[in-house]
Amino acid sequence: MARPKSYNKEEVVERVVHAFWQHGYQALGLRELERLTGLNQFAIRTEFGGKEGLYLEALDFYSEKAIDHAMQPMKNGTVQDIIAFLEALVSDGSMTSSKHGCLVVNTGIENARVGSPRLEKAVRRYWQALESCFRTCLENAVAEKRVDPSIDYASFAKGLVSGVMGVHVQNRLDGSNKGGRFLVGVLCDQLRAMERSA
Repeated sequence: MARPKSYNKEEVVERVVHAFWQHGYQALGLRELERLTGLNQFAIRTEFGGKEGLYLEALDFYSEKAIDHAMQPMKNGTVQDIIAFLEALVSDGSMTSSKHGCLVVNTGIENARVGSPRLEKAVRRYWQALESCFRTCLENAVAEKRVDPSIDYASFAKGLVSGVMGVHVQNRLDGSNKGGRFLVGVLCDQLRAMERSA
């Protein structure tokens, strides 16, 4: 008979999210993960499929929180919901604002060295979800005649995703959740100008 688990899997994942977010994938070895999780290497390997599997669980946990909460208003929103999302990236108390940047952005940069197809897939899934939200908001704004219908909203949505990446990178570089505030200001001004010109 298998022994009952002496740990809560979700609690373990939530603990390592912050560690990976702060330090990255390569910087944390198995011994440090053992200390953080309270699990031994065997449990990390059998329960999560090793370090990469544990990292993927952490990345999924982080991504789902952002998709279910921070992106939720944009799923049926307009331009003002995009602006609110962008401003939250550099606001105190926001779940998407951190001096460590964004775990997904950090993963994409680090995976250029690591080369993991599974990490690449997880990163792309997150950015596709965000791009889809931006595109929906812009389409809704066009339908409501708040934005000029000639706008190439698919390309604009892609550009906004790149802008979000830049905000997170600047936050991490500055060690401040407000590092990217100037870029947020530029993006929001452009969105407001689009509405005024409609």
